[in-house]
Amino acid sequence: MMKRRFAFLFSCMPLLLIAQAGEIQFFVAPNGKAGNRGTLERPFATAEQARDAIRKARLHGEVRAATVFFREGEYYMENSLVLDERDGGTSEHPLRYAAYKREKVIFHGSKRLSPSTFKTLNSGAIYERLQPEMRGKILAVDLKKAGIADFGAMKQHGFGLVAEPAPLELFIDGERQPLARYPNEGFLPIGRVYDPGSVPRNGDFSNRGARFGYEYDRPARWQKAKDIWLHGRFSFGFNDDHLLVAAIDTAERSIRTAQPHLYGVVSSLYPDSSKWSDMAGLSLRGYYTYNLPEEIDRPGEWYLDRTTGMVYLYPPEGFEQARVEVSMLEAPMIEARNAAYLSFEGITFCASRGMGIYLENAHDIDIDACDFYALGTVAVSTGQPLRHSRQGYAADGAPLLDDWVSHDFQRIRIRNCRIYNTGAGGVILSGGDRRTLSASGNEVSHCEFYRVDRRHHTYAPAVKLFGTGAVVQHCYFHDLLHMAVGFRGNDHAIQYNRFERVCTYADDMGAIYTGRDPASQGTVIRYNHFVDIVPADEEVQVGGVFLDDGACGMEAGHNFFERVGSKGDKELFGAVFMHGGHGNLVHHNVFLDCEMAVGNNYWRDEVWKSFLEKPLIRQRLLEEVDITSAVYQEKYPGLRNFFTDPGPRLNKIAENYLIDSQLAINGKLELFFNHLEKRGYLEQALEKCGYTEPETGPENR
Repeated sequence: MMKRRFAFLFSCMPLLLIAQAGEIQFFVAPNGKAGNRGTLERPFATAEQARDAIRKARLHGEVRAATVFFREGEYYMENSLVLDERDGGTSEHPLRYAAYKREKVIFHGSKRLSPSTFKTLNSGAIYERLQPEMRGKILAVDLKKAGIADFGAMKQHGFGLVAEPAPLELFIDGERQPLARYPNEGFLPIGRVYDPGSVPRNGDFSNRGARFGYEYDRPARWQKAKDIWLHGRFSFGFNDDHLLVAAIDTAERSIRTAQPHLYGVVSSLYPDSSKWSDMAGLSLRGYYTYNLPEEIDRPGEWYLDRTTGMVYLYPPEGFEQARVEVSMLEAPMIEARNAAYLSFEGITFCASRGMGIYLENAHDIDIDACDFYALGTVAVSTGQPLRHSRQGYAADGAPLLDDWVSHDFQRIRIRNCRIYNTGAGGVILSGGDRRTLSASGNEVSHCEFYRVDRRHHTYAPAVKLFGTGAVVQHCYFHDLLHMAVGFRGNDHAIQYNRFERVCTYADDMGAIYTGRDPASQGTVIRYNHFVDIVPADEEVQVGGVFLDDGACGMEAGHNFFERVGSKGDKELFGAVFMHGGHGNLVHHNVFLDCEMAVGNNYWRDEVWKSFLEKPLIRQRLLEEVDITSAVYQEKYPGLRNFFTDPGPRLNKIAENYLIDSQLAINGKLELFFNHLEKRGYLEQALEKCGYTEPETGPENR
């Protein structure tokens, strides 16, 4: 009896000693085993084992602090690591999931394939569909033989649809490989439109696809293809769409799509110049075709036959030694619901169909020094699962761009992270209480974002803010097709950031964008450097800060705009542009080499009154929040008498320095002490505006 009891205590000694000291550590390693005890010498194999061990340890006594350390290596995840109210820490001792001593830890949501399993294709139906010069150069692999039968679903996606997980994608050395497309670069023009299709934006939900002409010969080669997709801009320049081809009529030289485009398809070759909608975004309008084995002609291009499970690839150089993987996991790699005081440190999340980290009803979460890339949707989302999303339309007929499950978040801090090559954005962050204006304390700082829009080319910002009192600071945003930061809500601070080469293929857009919610007031945009944000061509309009569709009560001050913006077709747009709103303050900024520094499109009284009567605007002013409440009336004096007597509805432009830049004056403005200076005055202008170059990007990594 005594011997058995002693043996039991001895076996539990490492766990109990650590727990009695109030601290507990477990280790996980790629070579760990399920039967191990989670020590440094005998690590667990999975994070779930460590999570369950911590839960068990807490049943034996008080544990003040707990850490799960991951040893260096690659972890292939078949399921999410799910955390809940049992798995948090305390304010003094958060529960940490961290790389051990800065070792390189990589979470994959994929399955790896050996290059040796790819064999040269020498015959068969797909072989016959290849271009003659490609025959003998294409490799094939059977995914079903590799145990892969779930290929995901190819769906319509883009502007107007809440993002969903990507279908199976192919990655070689961490880089997503393109489905075979035509043309390899650029876009094809839209010919004569025989039927624009139903127009959901105008209330036509009959789901009728469009039919339009083409004026090139390539489709004659695609007669055996059954799953051709189109991607491009089919109407305005601010939205993109992915549409399945229902039929190609080579005699009529026309294409019919299976789904409608939100605004209806508009010709790019034969626009009606009398319609502003035909002319807006015309230079960006067009598409390319993809998912065609007939168009495999560049290294890296591939095609998946979804019936047989065969992948056909034109291998890039060095393929024999490459790391090859296909994305599998649709669920987030980590899910934390109803949890608090958690920390994730030094982990790389990659090659998944879905996102890296999903939070729901959570507070005091730190995500530090993590990398996120090659993900199908976003890196981190609070309250938007981006899976099985509700698609639909708002009160005014506009599409729902978001599907929220929760806004209950406080002190979510994302720091020192790199987020790039994601499919539908970077970070979605909400929190605080808009009705009481209590701040969220959320923060995104010292992060780097680029190419976060590889699947959704529009409205997939690097940071999407909602709620109240979030801070985005010391971040480096660059090489983005569309906006960098999109926001709604109140009292955010976007400061000390660098925005470079943003809106590179966009129209009617700004690096920082908000609109259509006059209740979203109090946000400040300050001490940022905007550089080389210029239009793709002279017909489109982009800027650094775009306060759109009645946005009110914002401040943009102490920023440096260097080669930013364009005048647009109406010569009103600018590096800072305000469309219809009032009570905005643009002050103490320096504009260098800007085609137009500040633009303003003033709405006539009747336009403003009509805007306030729209169902969506009434909903945002009086249901989502209540601008007539004492909280809003005291915080934002401009909201007093908002519906009855808003006053002259002015924006104030003051104490700005314009160097080789001009100011657009349209409608009513308050202009005070703006300065036109020569190039030699730049340093003095920056000093007078209180601007110093911000330090941006990850620290101490």
